[in-house]
Amino acid sequence: MKRSREKDDSASTVRRGTKKTKSISSCASCRKHKTRCEILDPSNNPVRCHRCQVLALQCSYEETILPTPSTSKLPGSITSSSPKSSTVSAVGNYPPLPPTDRLWSFVSDEHKGIDWMAPMLAIQHLSRLPFAHLNIPPQSLPPLPSGELTLHRILSQERIRYLLDLFDERYTPWLNFKPTRNTSGPLLDTVCCAVASRHLDNVSGGAQIKMQLQKLTEDSIAKMIFNPRPSESVEAIQALLILSLWAPLGGPPENEGRDGRLLIASAVSMAMNLRLNQASLKATALSKSNGGRLSLEDTEALEEMLENARLWIALTNTESMLCLGTGRVPLSRRSPEDLQFIEFPASFDDSVDYGDVRLGLTAQSFDLLEEGVSHRLSVGVDVDSWYDKIMIVLEKMKRVKRLLTPLPYVLEHDQFYFHVLHIYQGMSRLLVIYHALWDARVSVGQVPLGETWHHCFKPHGVEAVGEWGRDMIQTTEALLVEVLAADIRLLSTAPDNVFTMISLAAGYVVAVKFLMFRGNSALVGASDLLLAKIVTHLNNVACAPGHAAQRAAFLVKGMFAKWEDRAKPPAIAASYPTPTSDRQVDNSTVVTNESSPNSNSEFFEQSAFSAQAQGAVDMPELDFSMFMDSTIPIDPEFWSNLAQSQLLPDYGDSSRYPT
Repeated sequence: MKRSREKDDSASTVRRGTKKTKSISSCASCRKHKTRCEILDPSNNPVRCHRCQVLALQCSYEETILPTPSTSKLPGSITSSSPKSSTVSAVGNYPPLPPTDRLWSFVSDEHKGIDWMAPMLAIQHLSRLPFAHLNIPPQSLPPLPSGELTLHRILSQERIRYLLDLFDERYTPWLNFKPTRNTSGPLLDTVCCAVASRHLDNVSGGAQIKMQLQKLTEDSIAKMIFNPRPSESVEAIQALLILSLWAPLGGPPENEGRDGRLLIASAVSMAMNLRLNQASLKATALSKSNGGRLSLEDTEALEEMLENARLWIALTNTESMLCLGTGRVPLSRRSPEDLQFIEFPASFDDSVDYGDVRLGLTAQSFDLLEEGVSHRLSVGVDVDSWYDKIMIVLEKMKRVKRLLTPLPYVLEHDQFYFHVLHIYQGMSRLLVIYHALWDARVSVGQVPLGETWHHCFKPHGVEAVGEWGRDMIQTTEALLVEVLAADIRLLSTAPDNVFTMISLAAGYVVAVKFLMFRGNSALVGASDLLLAKIVTHLNNVACAPGHAAQRAAFLVKGMFAKWEDRAKPPAIAASYPTPTSDRQVDNSTVVTNESSPNSNSEFFEQSAFSAQAQGAVDMPELDFSMFMDSTIPIDPEFWSNLAQSQLLPDYGDSSRYPT
């Protein structure tokens, strides 16, 4: 009994030793959420509390507590003589890369506030940061005219007509509904002119026009949002939808811009108050009344209902697109009548509305995305059942892709606008896999020393993580190829959020390349050339300073430059304030990024709107040395194993692939 008590006392002492002492307060995140905070393993580097470790959050203990020496010795850490030792020692001559359990280390650790669990939202924030450090000379613009700004005070009637025609030609096809031209109010005309003005030349007075149109638009929208009831109309809803997709480019390029999700949420609320969400149901009922024999008055009413139905479905699609990857659930829902209205046609005859086909394919992609991310592997959920649901969603996505693939080549109308749907479809699939990998990693928890977590996750005995990893990189590269195949002139009119998708996809590729590099392997293929071409393509697409394509080009170029300089000692990274911080960075942190000998810089062409063309300094170097943490929880060994098969399935069975 005495020996037993001694053993129990010893065990309890060990358990007490692993917990946070009372003299240490909870970490910042646990204090904020008022949850229990404890350190289970103080030897981890960096030190994190259990909650932050599981949720992959930034923990304030990382900066305040040093890890304790571990009493366990890694197997083979001294006596190992594996053939990888020479490679590791060569890399070890430089300061170590950031830890492998951290995602997207774009911003230095002193800045908190970016939600890394919402990748699209994080990319939106990060794409704005470099502009605050480009030292672009301020534009000397004349002051705004006194009195109330109106569209006709800013532009002549001839100029208004030119910009409206430009909008109808280049932007209306993205909407898939007909904008309402209401003579009783200039709101929609003002918004359309503000968006189309990005194509005006700044030299011949265009800069002043853009600034005034942006100011007029902001004032009009602010009044509408703060007092929506008197402004509720189809015209106002369309104006909000357009602004949620394209931000006017009239101010300094370093401006953070507006949150499109707020604008589209206001539009959805207005639409529901006007019962636009019932338009499809009403149109179906009217078309079946009187045995399908409609009077002239009923025919006109039916046409109006159908246009309202298109507007409602466009609203739901836009909200889904702006919410994907941000952690926010869309407020709007597509009804069975909506889906019936936009179902894929049985044949492509003269009666087919191509805008309705695009609305339907877009809705299918986003519906499947929302279904996929709604399946969470929480405590008590059967792993096999959860895996089956995820795989069903991914298989349904293959069906949507099959329907979409031939359309840009076999249809005689709107080929480009069908082509760009591949970007929506690819990003939807990518985010479903992203969340599936996250849930799979969290469900495994701690694994024994020397083992890898992905070997512990086998629903139905299947290596699910390996299959998803191959799918992820193949989907990402295919998405970027679709971007390169898109027409530059038309791609410049794409919704701003499309360029955020492109940046995120490029970041995934760089992240996988870094993880394979840490596993002493390489991602075989043309990914370097692909990333270099993407930067050139985005620079050529940019139509004005501060355009979303230009922001994406800067961001992707910074990622790729860091990858090319992976064998160099890391330079001092520029410390960027996050959107929730007002701290400034001294100019001494700006460094020049020199290309490595193996650089693909010859593929980077200068855009007319690049920093160099505006007399600005080179972009400060970002801390891009590590892009992954447990949000995409795949370790270097996992990617090294996949690399052995060139990302082929069943890589253990070499007989399937004859040499």
